[in-house]
Amino acid sequence: MFDLKQHENLLVITVSGKITEDEVTAFYAHFDSVIEDIERTGIIINATGFDDMTGDAIARDIPLELGLLDQMGKIPKVAVLSDKEFIGATIRAVNPLVPMIDMKAFGPAEMDAAKAFASDLPPKTPKGKGITMLDSSTPEVMAMELDGYMTDDEMEAISKEVLSRLESGGEFSALIKVKSFRGFDPGILTEGSFFKMKFGAMKDMKKYAIVTDEGWLKPLLGFARSISGIDMKLFPLADEQAAWSWVRD
Repeated sequence: MFDLKQHENLLVITVSGKITEDEVTAFYAHFDSVIEDIERTGIIINATGFDDMTGDAIARDIPLELGLLDQMGKIPKVAVLSDKEFIGATIRAVNPLVPMIDMKAFGPAEMDAAKAFASDLPPKTPKGKGITMLDSSTPEVMAMELDGYMTDDEMEAISKEVLSRLESGGEFSALIKVKSFRGFDPGILTEGSFFKMKFGAMKDMKKYAIVTDEGWLKPLLGFARSISGIDMKLFPLADEQAAWSWVRD
């Protein structure tokens, strides 16, 4: 079962027993109604009494959890209490891949430390200017810059430019400069042009440079390189000129 209690700048979610599909559905409906009226909050998930989930509950949980993507900006910190090692290991593995949320695992007796962590919210950061195209001064190189939060309108405009370049044919290289990442509009995931751009680019892309100091991108780059076969390389912001030289070579 789920139990949700709301404090001033903290939501405490207690998960216990074996979770069923109906319990998952009811919890997300309640959580949606609570988070809708909250500007920012930390979350504690107390899973010390959690035993298991039914297969139907897992299948139901995945799409409902993805539906919360547009609420991520409201939840800068999540603390998870559990005595199960795999839960702690999962939190530590996922944390670098979700830069909008700082997640940390705690043991069953560390509720006070979890509360201190989850309630200590960082200053709210501006959304930034989003994603924009850069002038590469080289026809064979497409370049863009990400600084802050991506909207679906911005991604749609970028996708159209990239698709236009793809339709002209021929090999090309790409460079993306990531100054900061503050999340994205979930509507991006429903834009057909976004996926057409991503998969269409794979067959003609020669090199892909990512210029950033955001450490969470490094493991993603390794995975993307292994499945795409594209020559990808990560450069720190201080070495931006080296990245430009590499993609133009």
